[in-house]
Amino acid sequence: MSDRLKRNLLWGLACPLFTLLSVVLGVYWTFPYDHLRDWIIQEAERGGTMQLEITSLEPSWLTGVHAEGVTVRMLSDEEGARPAELMIREADARVSLLSLMGGTVDVDFDVEVDTGGTLEGNFAQSEEATHIDAEIHGLNLRGVGPIRSAIGLPVFGIAEGTIDMDVGTEAANTNGTINLTVANAAVGDGESALQIPGLSTGLTLERLNLGTLQFQLESERGNGTIERLRASGEHARLWGTGSLRLARPFDRSTIDMLARIEFTDAYRTSSPRMEGLFMILEDNAQVRPARTPGGAFQWRIQGSFGGRTRMVPSGRVPMPEADE
Repeated sequence: MSDRLKRNLLWGLACPLFTLLSVVLGVYWTFPYDHLRDWIIQEAERGGTMQLEITSLEPSWLTGVHAEGVTVRMLSDEEGARPAELMIREADARVSLLSLMGGTVDVDFDVEVDTGGTLEGNFAQSEEATHIDAEIHGLNLRGVGPIRSAIGLPVFGIAEGTIDMDVGTEAANTNGTINLTVANAAVGDGESALQIPGLSTGLTLERLNLGTLQFQLESERGNGTIERLRASGEHARLWGTGSLRLARPFDRSTIDMLARIEFTDAYRTSSPRMEGLFMILEDNAQVRPARTPGGAFQWRIQGSFGGRTRMVPSGRVPMPEADE
């Protein structure tokens, strides 16, 4: 092959490649990301259960976006209830084009929460299942509003852990594990009231220090077992056992577990209000069945994430995990 033919061949290949690259970069740099941000907000709020704010949305490499100032508010059906809020300082997401061509969604993400901590991993969704593979580092639970909303009290602590779950439309396709450790775990702030069946006004708890909390869930063919839920701190010891069955859609997930808490004398006598509160608990006819023979309190928690959850006093139900 002559040098002239080689030059012509290279030029013939370079021109269309340069043109294609110019078009791609032109689209990349001029894409209306403000309109994309508005579309994302519109789609997220379509169901009426969420409010979403995104301060800025910019490109990140060829198939990714970088968002800053993201606020997610989960709305409650209860009248007067405050939305559960999560503020994200910045987030990066990159979509797999091959997955989109195949009719599925596959996104790598890296999220930095406003109050501290990161979540990074992969989210994939098909008709059959949703896959979540994530690592949690230094997550300050004080800023995770949905957790406060679920428990009914402010929650504190720094979480580390991993999530590797496939949640199927069919229960048999749900498999995986969740492992979480929360350092310096605590609940309550001396102002918010915990609603307990049998007490019309709820319990206003001083800050309850639980020490290090450990949670482990293993799910096989839809049977999610709480392998470990324990904490032992300055003010109380906590145990939990039972099942947590994750499903898709998420509001079909159900929980059926025993939760036991044993308060220390230091917490019972930490203030005149707490002394009075424990006197009320011990005399209340509807709370009394929650007392265990050892003086702890134990409830059975049952229900679905999308419906009503009940707390049934179950002080006489054995919990071998707490007696070890």
